[in-house]
Order: sequence, then C-alpha cells, then structure tokens
Amino acid sequence: MMKTKKIFTLLFFFIYIFCYSQDDKILVQYKSVRNNLENTESIIAEKNQALYVTDPLYIDNKENAKITKIDEENNRIEVSQKIISLDFTKYYLKQNSNILYYTRQFKNKESIVRDSLPTIKWDLSQTETKNIGGFICNKATANFRGSEIVAWYAVDIPISFGPWKFRDLPGLILELYNQEMTQIWRAEKVIYPYLESSDFQVPAHLPMVTLREVVWEMEEDIKEQIRRSNAKLPQGVRTTNSKINRTGIEKIYEWEK
Repeated sequence: MMKTKKIFTLLFFFIYIFCYSQDDKILVQYKSVRNNLENTESIIAEKNQALYVTDPLYIDNKENAKITKIDEENNRIEVSQKIISLDFTKYYLKQNSNILYYTRQFKNKESIVRDSLPTIKWDLSQTETKNIGGFICNKATANFRGSEIVAWYAVDIPISFGPWKFRDLPGLILELYNQEMTQIWRAEKVIYPYLESSDFQVPAHLPMVTLREVVWEMEEDIKEQIRRSNAKLPQGVRTTNSKINRTGIEKIYEWEK
C-alpha cells in the first residue's frame, strides 16, 4: 500500500511534464542550504520571465563582534564578524536581459537593487547524468563570479530558469551547488500549472541602487565593526586578519577585474 501511494504521489507530482504549455506558469520550490543553514526558496516562471522568492531567514547575533580564539603564544586574538540577517527577498528576471532586479534594505529603506549579471558560459560537454525526482538531469559546469558551479538540469522541463541568479540552460535547473558545497539548491516540489496570480513587474515606487553600491556599503559596515572591535582590544593585541573574505558564491565582481 505504501509503495503504491508513493508511486501515485510521484506520478501526480510530475504529471505536468506531459502537458506543459509555454503559456502557463510553473512553481518550483527549492531547499536552500548555505553554510549549514536551511531555507525555502521558490521560483514562479513563465516562458520569458520569472520571479524568485526567498523566505525570511534571521540569524541572531546581538553582539557586534565576538572573540572566537585567543592565541597567547603569538599575542593574537581572532574576532568574528557580525552576522547579517537575510530578509524576505524577491528577484525579478527576464529571459532576454542580463539585468536582474531584487528587493533589499539599503540605508534603512526598502530598495530595488540593479544587478548586471555576467554571461554565464556553461560547459555542456559533460556526459554525466543524475536522477532527481524522477527526471534524468544533465550536468553543466561554469564559473560564476569567482566560484566553480555545478548545475543539474532537466531538458524535459523546457524552461531555462533555476535557483537564485542562475539560468540560460536548456532546461529547468533542479540542483545547483558550488564546488565547496557551501551553497546548495535542490528542487523539492513542483506545481504545474501554477494558478495563483503573480506580479512579475519590478516595483516602480521603490528607490533604485546598483549592486556595486550595496556591496560597498555592506563591506564598509563590516570594516567599521572590525575597527570598533580593534579599539576595544588590550594594548599590544591585534587581530589576525582585518581583510574581508567573501564566503558566498560571489567572490569577485565585474568592476573588480
């Protein structure tokens, strides 16, 4: 009985593959894992546009900085940086545009961030395949802003979007991760047709800033937190490293090359 129910659920779950219409909407829900923190992220997609939504993820760290290691022998102290909360975010994508817009708090105001995405040069020569949720997925690799990326896409689902900022493969991306496996997305649920109303238009009433401005502001804030922490340290004690190391997928941006 349990086996029959499982088979029925699987068939019902993926029945849309036999009747997919490019005029209809599809919703894909991903489980996102970033540095062992799990979150739910979803994409609502049509043929030429998509809306990607992340659920709120709050990481409590009330201290601006915290001592993580004291090295008395070398007269050093390591200080952790403040962890920034991730808020509810919407990403707006168009099929034939490399401009992505997303919502974000910037200088205490809800704003729209304009991100000029680089063209992802996917290597489609991989012969390895993988079964994900009953679909045979092909493997593709690429370098995206300093990180090596592995994507698994299903050609049987003819939409070229995927999680977060990734797209332009000949099929829906069902799984994607960086080489270090510190960030992983895996599709867990598909709804087709998706009948709920969806607004693919970028909110016109919000102020707009560039990704470059956001990165600069965020890293200046972190540097200020480090400077304040240094000022509180005992005389003669220094931090091991005051340089900001980007631990996410985006390690280097186009304007830095």
